[in-house]
Amino acid sequence: MGTLGAALSALLAVDVTATASRYRRNVILWAIIAILLGTAYVFALAAVALFLAARYSPVAAATTIAVVLFVTALILIGILAGLRARDRRVAEARKRRAALQANLALVAAGSIVRKQPLLAAATAIAVGALLGLGKGRRRSEER
Repeated sequence: MGTLGAALSALLAVDVTATASRYRRNVILWAIIAILLGTAYVFALAAVALFLAARYSPVAAATTIAVVLFVTALILIGILAGLRARDRRVAEARKRRAALQANLALVAAGSIVRKQPLLAAATAIAVGALLGLGKGRRRSEER
């Protein structure tokens, strides 16, 4: 039993090490990608500003870029608000559906209790046992 435990712990250590190195590599690569994209964005803004400054005044070019970025931010805020509202509606519909299912289960249980009380008691014990076995202590309760 001791050798099996040592082999399993060595296997687990190898997996953790490989996973940690993979995550570290991915974080480094995503950081490099973010820096490159940020730099490209800054140079694109500078290029647009220079192009607009050649056609219009530098103040008008800077103002135009600021207005476009502000309007884009407002559009994204509107999209985010719409997505939040949709998520809230979906959650409320899910909650209503769960309540409806619970009510239907109570109605069905009521009819079983009236017609076959022993079967109802056995079903209640089985459901209670399943629910009791399926739920463990949550992390907040362990502390």
